[in-house]
Amino acid sequence: MPILPELKELKDLRKDLHISQKYIEKNLNIPQATISRIENGIGNPSYITVKNIFNFLENEKLRREKSDKNVIDIMTDTIIWVESKTTVKDTVELMTIHNVSQIPILEDSKNIGSITAKKIQKEIIDNPILINAEVTIIMELSFPEIDLSWDIKAISNLLIIYPAVLVKKNNIYIGIITDADLLKIS
Repeated sequence: MPILPELKELKDLRKDLHISQKYIEKNLNIPQATISRIENGIGNPSYITVKNIFNFLENEKLRREKSDKNVIDIMTDTIIWVESKTTVKDTVELMTIHNVSQIPILEDSKNIGSITAKKIQKEIIDNPILINAEVTIIMELSFPEIDLSWDIKAISNLLIIYPAVLVKKNNIYIGIITDADLLKIS
């Protein structure tokens, strides 16, 4: 039986697995506010509550390590993307319509950059005029590219650093994987 970690370590474990507090709340019926307090070392949570969260996270970790699913099983095969000349405003509208928080910027079938809702929000708050600029003015690094042979653990490690990865087959983008897609492993 694993030893319970320090309370603050639960947050690291949860983030390493790309699991939100909301997801734990939904699965364990523990209020998100309680999870936040536990992760931040505030208050004196019950042993049972901490044990339940820890066991849930450990079981999720084991399940992912033993998963027989592969890239094709978890990727989203519809890639929402923009071109370099697309305005930030049009990009925001596209992201809103498709309920995505990050998208690649493609030009002539080449992965030239990416943009996230967080980056757009930060830039627009600092300089509202940028809403009408081309998205390349505020673009971020390109998402990494993988092929169908990658294993889930390696993809999970990439998603610790990047918000998404693009899946390529025969030099054609066939899918995208985000944190939300990793939850399809079950």
